[in-house]
Amino acid sequence: MMRLASLTDTRVCAVANAIRPYEWRRRTPEMVSRRALAAIDDPETTDPVPVPRHDERIDLLVDALERCRWRSLTAEAVSRQIVTVLDTWHDESQWLAIELHWLSERDR
Repeated sequence: MMRLASLTDTRVCAVANAIRPYEWRRRTPEMVSRRALAAIDDPETTDPVPVPRHDERIDLLVDALERCRWRSLTAEAVSRQIVTVLDTWHDESQWLAIELHWLSERDR
């Protein structure tokens, strides 16, 4: 279940601040995702260096951005979308780990 991230979430604010100065609507979904992830990973920096291309979270965010009209949104709305997708992915990953643990315990 997807819970929208708050507009006051520090990660949402960090992403918006990181993408806004770089004409983000003209960038590829991958570049926006890389810069957003850098801001999330280090929200205190004022000029985050985009994460490396091999970061496993990039494809997830690119897919999410490509499924919506992200260029028509505000920087804050795109940032909220990115953080929401990451939170949902994280939650689902944790549940999968728990379910796998339960299965391995049951098979003992």
